[in-house]
Formats: sequence, C-alpha cells, structure tokens
Amino acid sequence: MVISSMEYELLIFAKFFELKLLLKIYMKIIPLDSATESIFWRYVEDRLHEYFFFIMDYKQYPNITKILIAIDDVGKIQGLLLNYKDKIIQIRGNNEAVKNLASQVDMSSMDITVLNSQKELLSSKHKEHKKEVRVNRMVIHSGEKLIINEFVSEILEESDREEIASLFRKADPVFWGHVQAKDIEFSENHICFGIKRENRIVSFAQLWFGDEIGIIPTVATDPEFQNRGFAISLVSRSVQELFKHIKIKQCLIHVRADNAPAVHTYKKVGFKDFIQFAEFKLSKKI
Repeated sequence: MVISSMEYELLIFAKFFELKLLLKIYMKIIPLDSATESIFWRYVEDRLHEYFFFIMDYKQYPNITKILIAIDDVGKIQGLLLNYKDKIIQIRGNNEAVKNLASQVDMSSMDITVLNSQKELLSSKHKEHKKEVRVNRMVIHSGEKLIINEFVSEILEESDREEIASLFRKADPVFWGHVQAKDIEFSENHICFGIKRENRIVSFAQLWFGDEIGIIPTVATDPEFQNRGFAISLVSRSVQELFKHIKIKQCLIHVRADNAPAVHTYKKVGFKDFIQFAEFKLSKKI
C-alpha cells in the first residue's frame, strides 16, 4: 500500500505523541542511592558541562546533597534534580522530566535554577516571591588561545574571609548583599586569588577543581578599581592554574547575562558562550 507524504507525516506525529504519552505514564522519580549510583555516574560523566554542580556537590558534600532521578520504564535517565542544603534546587532533563521532578519538592523557600529554555515548565507557585536572573555558562578548553594580562596576585587565606565577603557586597550589593564571611569556602578544591592595592583586597576570583572540569564561580572587583584589567588578569591566572591539572580539559565560568562588561572581559580572555540558565532567587537575597 502506498501512502501519501501527508499521511506519512501524520503517522510519524502519532508515533511521536504516543511515545510522549508513554514517557509521561512510565517515568518514575527515585532517589540517588547506592543502588542507583552506577547509572547516575554513567549519565553525568557523559554530560560534564551541564551537570558539573551535580557531580561536585555530590562528591564533596554527600551529607547535604540530595539528588532525585527521573527514569523511564527501560531504566534510562531522563533528568535529574539537585537539592543542595535545602537551599538551592537545580533541575535538568527533557521537558517531561523537568515537570515531574519539579512536582516532587516544595521549592517555595529555595532558589531554583533551570535551563532558560525550560523556565516556563515551572509553575507560578515555584516562581512566586523570587526574582529571575539569567546566567550564562561560558567555557574554554585546554589548548585554546588564552589572553594573558598579568598583575601580581596572590592566593588568599581563610583569614581573608571577612574582607572577601565585604568585597562581594561592595562589588554588587543587589546580587551579593547577603554574603557573609561564613559563606566563603576554602579547601584543597576551593581556592581564591586576589589582587591587593593600598594594603587591601580590591579584586578576587574563586576557583574550584573538579576531576575533569574546573570552574571559576565568582569574580569581583571593587568599583573604585574597575576597568584596570584586574579581572582579566585574575581569570587568566585561574584558567592557567586549573589547566595545570592534567585531567582538567575544560574550564567553566558563570556571569549574569545582563553584565555586559563582564561578558566582554571573559570573551576577551578566551571564553565562549555555552548555555544560559534562568535562576529564580528568593527576593530577600536580591
């Protein structure tokens, strides 16, 4: 029997719709535990760019990190939800998985991050009393051209916590006004470079070492000392430091999408746009 092209397209659409229904019906949500760790690691290790925080938080802080898995009837992962300290939620996966995962947790008192393209999958209840912030994740790979602009910088110490927190608040009082000294992390995997002028820290960059990916989560400069190349120098040094670890082949950095000067700085260093997130932050933190 010969079918027309229109009939063929209708048949394909019907099969696709049927598949979506099956996924919706048979997808289940299960916690990450010793029984599900093997499929979790296989899934995220093929998606390092997207699931960096899932990997880092679960490895370093297993006691305060909860992960839910959206899994289909043949045992394939369709999405993941990260709950860090009952304060931060991150959700990734296909649309159906994101909706299912979001329905499992009371997120009214937590910050939420999803892909910007999937933010409409969250309900209005998830977003209420929160401010939306778009954040770009940018990437540079080992071996790519890196702009070097060297100012003398030094590794900061735990004794610098209060000064670092103060600079957070001064650099961006709207976004970082809540940061306190206790929020600044130091460990063998979390270090901080700083530039000092007039015997005080005027610019700093934080970096985390993963097994295969490094990340620069924060760069901040005192407004009085901006536009002098300090951020470029610190980001350049941070990338060089991360790439000294032979297994690290990629470095990520995050920046608010509306922060044009910072985006320009990171692109000048050599970073390229990778993906954009929508963060819904509790209003009291903004």
